[in-house]
Amino acid sequence: LRPRGVLRGDGVDGGAMSEPSMPEALAVFPLPGLVFLPGQRLPLHIFEARYRAMVRDALAGSGWLAVACALSPEGEEPAVFSPLATAGRIHAHQQLPDGRYNILVEGDVRVRLLEIPASTPYRVVRPQAQRDVLDDRVSSTEHAALLHVCTQLLRAARERRTAVDFHAPMELPPARLAMRLVDRFVNDPASRLEALHCETGTELVRIANGALSAVLLELDRSPRAKQ
Repeated sequence: LRPRGVLRGDGVDGGAMSEPSMPEALAVFPLPGLVFLPGQRLPLHIFEARYRAMVRDALAGSGWLAVACALSPEGEEPAVFSPLATAGRIHAHQQLPDGRYNILVEGDVRVRLLEIPASTPYRVVRPQAQRDVLDDRVSSTEHAALLHVCTQLLRAARERRTAVDFHAPMELPPARLAMRLVDRFVNDPASRLEALHCETGTELVRIANGALSAVLLELDRSPRAKQ
């Protein structure tokens, strides 16, 4: 994959955004059952002709696009997608000989989407940036509860020899850590959308604690690996 540049996000180094600001109009990529979260990275394989065009145009321009969770049944067109999504930039890409792409998108900002008319084969939206909650102050009690469930979850996964290629970045601010943990361990789209909709860091940490506790409960019900 060829990098486009250094992008913001706690999935890498939590540094400041150094590229141009988000455009007034973006391509939107609706994906069924997938909720892309801010501050995280998403690898995608692009094979449909309309989305190959989307990637080509993005690479020729700002590199920005929006990834939205498709809410309608898979295959239904045009897909109904969540009006709240994550916009980000293509951090790296690889064009294959047959025209398909592998891309890595880094989520920069929560956005509310308004679809606008477009002549392109893909759909276009006007994004409205939403408040960034990832650096909000969170009480020490809420933070401690998050660290506890994280420790318990990693312990339970390793006891069952579940593949855990994850280093918990405990030094991150609580809300950033919460989003990172939800991204890594919570697969349920409804729970991920709930995290995306949080308007404060405290709310995000509480939602993450509940979702992670549910994952931990499922792990605790599964058999431990034999020694």
